[in-house]
Formats: sequence, C-alpha cells, structure tokens
Amino acid sequence: MPQHPFGQRRTYYVNFASHLLNVYNPNMLYPELGLRWGDAEWCRLIDMTRAFGFTTFEFWLEPRLFCREGLEADYGKTFLKQLNAVTAHARSQDMDVEMIAGLATVGSDWYTCCPNDPEEWAEVEHLWSSWLGRLPNVSIVGIFPGDPGACARNGCTAMTFIDKSLEVAGIARRQLPKAEIELHTWGPPFFGWGLIEGPQGGKGEFHAELQGTAWRFDPARSEKAMQHLLERLPDFPEKTAVAINMGFNPDGEPAPGGDAASDARAWAGEIAKTNRILTWDFSLTEGENAILPHCRLRELYAKRRAEREAAPYSGGICFTMTPLLSQLSAFAAARSFVRPDDQPGDVARSFLQGLFGTQGRALAEYLPLFEVVPDWGNHERVELPLAEYHRSMRELLDLLSSLKATSSGPFHPEPEAYRKELIFFARLFRDVSSPIPDYDELRQRYWYHVYRIYDRLPAHVDPRPARATDGLVDLFRRWHEKPARPGTPPAGPPAS
Repeated sequence: MPQHPFGQRRTYYVNFASHLLNVYNPNMLYPELGLRWGDAEWCRLIDMTRAFGFTTFEFWLEPRLFCREGLEADYGKTFLKQLNAVTAHARSQDMDVEMIAGLATVGSDWYTCCPNDPEEWAEVEHLWSSWLGRLPNVSIVGIFPGDPGACARNGCTAMTFIDKSLEVAGIARRQLPKAEIELHTWGPPFFGWGLIEGPQGGKGEFHAELQGTAWRFDPARSEKAMQHLLERLPDFPEKTAVAINMGFNPDGEPAPGGDAASDARAWAGEIAKTNRILTWDFSLTEGENAILPHCRLRELYAKRRAEREAAPYSGGICFTMTPLLSQLSAFAAARSFVRPDDQPGDVARSFLQGLFGTQGRALAEYLPLFEVVPDWGNHERVELPLAEYHRSMRELLDLLSSLKATSSGPFHPEPEAYRKELIFFARLFRDVSSPIPDYDELRQRYWYHVYRIYDRLPAHVDPRPARATDGLVDLFRRWHEKPARPGTPPAGPPAS
C-alpha cells in the first residue's frame, strides 16, 4: 500500500477562467483589456504561497485556450510566454506545477467534443499533445470531466471518460515523461458524463440552463463508474493520483441528508490501497460565485479533520478566483493540511497579527460576517438582525481605518493594498445594510470595482458575474424587508 502522509501535497489553484475574471484575478486571456500581472507580480504570488506551505501551483487550461485558436492566436502565445516564466519560477522554488484541463471541452463557446466521434476525438488528441508539448515545466497533468465537460452523445458514459482519460495519460507520458497524472472524479461522480441533457439534435454545445442535469446522482451509475475506475487504474501510469472527495455531490460531503449511496469514503479508501488520493473541493475556500473577503475557516478545519478520519488523504486543493483577496483562506488551507487540529480563530488571528500587528487580531471576529451571502459551500450562519449587522460593519470599518501594515514577509499584493480592499467591502456592506440604501448605486459601485472588465467583453456562455452581483444586492433588499430575521443559511450547488 502506498505511503503518502496526510496533507503531503498542498495545491494552490488559481482559476483565471474567462467566466471568472475580476479585479482580484490575473487577466491571462485578453491581453488588451488590462488587469494584467507582470512576471514579478506572479513570482511574488508564488513566493507567498510557498511561504504559506503549499507544495504545488495549479492552473486550468480553460477552453478559450484549449482549442486551435488558443494555440495559434496572439493571446495564446502571450499566455504561454508568461505562464512558462511563472512555472519555471515555481519549479525553482521546489514547487510542483499542475495543469488541469477538461478531457474534451474546447473553445470559447465550451463545445464538448465527443470521444466516440473519430474526427472529434482526433482533434482532442491533437490539442492535448500540442499544449503539453508547449508547457515543459508542468510536473503534474490533471484530467477532469470539465466545465461543462460532459458528453452523453453516441453512447458516452462515465466509463467513456475513464477510458479516454487513460489515452490522454498516454499522450502526457509521451510529451512529459517525468510528469505525474492526476485523475479527477469530480461530481456524481465524473460530472455529467452520460447524464447531461442537450436540446433536440444538439451536438455538444454548452447550454447554461441545462447544467443542472449534470449534477443528478444515480446510485447504480455511481457503482458502475467507480468499479470501472478500480478495474482501469492499474493501466494508468505509475504514481497516478486520484482526486476524490468524501461525497459525490457539489460540497463533497459524506452522505448528505442520509443518502448513503453518495458517500464516497469507502471508494476513497479502496483507491488509496494502490494510488494517492486527494481532495478537490472548490467550495471550502470560496467557490465560484460571490466575490468578497471569504472566511470559511470553521468549515475548512471541520472538513479537514473529517478527511483525516475518512481515508488516507495525502492532500488537496485551495481554490481561488480572487488571489489578490483570498490570502487568509489560502494561508488557512495550507495550514489545515499540516495542523488540522488548530482552532480556526487562532489561525485567523495569527495571520492578521502578522500583517497588522497586535491590533490586527481583532479583525478575526469581524471577517466571518462577510459570509452572509447564500452560496455554494458556505455553511456559515450570520445570526444578526440587520441593524446589528450594520453596526458591526461600521465597527469593522473603523478598525480597518486604524490599522497599519507591518508585515515584511512575501505577500501579494502588499498588505496595505489588502487592507484597502477590506475597507472597500466593509464600506459596501455598511452602506447596503444602512437604513435607506441606494441599491442601484451600490450595485454599480460593486460592479465597477469588481467586474468592469465584462463591460468590454461579449456575454459569456456561463453568466456568473451579473448573477453574482444581482444576488448580492437582492440579498440585502430581502433582508431589509424582514430586518429582524437572521441571515439565511446558505445552501445549494453551483450552476455548473
């Protein structure tokens, strides 16, 4: 049985996909639109995450890149030049670099090629071979079902995903002989394969309104898919890792609501007898929707301890689409794999004291109040009437205004810039919870500060930014209608 200590691989995953662009994320896809980082800024981020305790930097080769246009267009060449510089720096700091890509999702319109169509599969093989040949610093190749990453045409099933992932693993081994493979079971499991619905006569196009069909859980399908995975794993290259959460559901929870069939812990334990297993839970740190200073440390540490008890997990990810805002989550995520019995409040206070001195410790009592937005993976409860919440935001704003940055360690951006962003959100949440808020002005303020890059882009097939902005303002609008009620406990999967 492989010996992989708990938390050995700690992965920092920056998702700069085209539907998740924002002021806190590097724009790697539209060089002409700003929000770009220089190589030096990227290197500071790598240095910071290495200091936090991460062992691996991960990025998604999203569909706008994973296509012929991405290979040949100027934006793809610009991406390659910078990312190769970034990954070279990461490797020089003894960090692994993992590239993940959806098995067969290509192009800005997120078209899913069908592996059972010979012409389309030949295109997928060409793209995997070409991109891996251009990324020599990658040391781990991750294959995941994709976003939407699902085919149900021509008899495709979850087993098709496994078999074709094995073929891609062979391509990766030829292009990058020393790279490890990481196979992702994401979803119910293997998100959407054989499940996702399409319109009459559809040919793999993305339809946001149909993404809910990819999350349907069927016990018989799960049993068959996981048995097939166990049968095929010996055929994968040596040292192949498997990313499998404790539950076959969006939150990766074991047996939610008593549904034992969706409990993945037994499967994880079985896979761990022969292969390294890792967690791949996006929601623990921030998910893919509301952009705010996330603080889900209570849930993060509870999940980490549960993983330690459930199976011999040897690591997992910290997901972020806001690397310039999510430093607390990143610090805690890396620490949780090394010291899962730490108290979340102590971790937050230690982090904040390192940035702002002793006074900064008090911030730890306020930051969880930002988690009032019902969202994927958010299990915090803000049990305050609206008037008291408003007072707390005023106190937080006063505290932030009094702090001075003291950190001298690697941090990106500078601690003072981080403090100013916390001030922006404290002021926004103070104003939107005030007795007479101007919702239109507040929506525009948030949009312009966070998402204005989309004013210069065509509508994306996955319209998260507008939905997230409207959701934030509407939550407070509803709260004003019933100001005495506590904040609504969040629930529900992501849209895709």
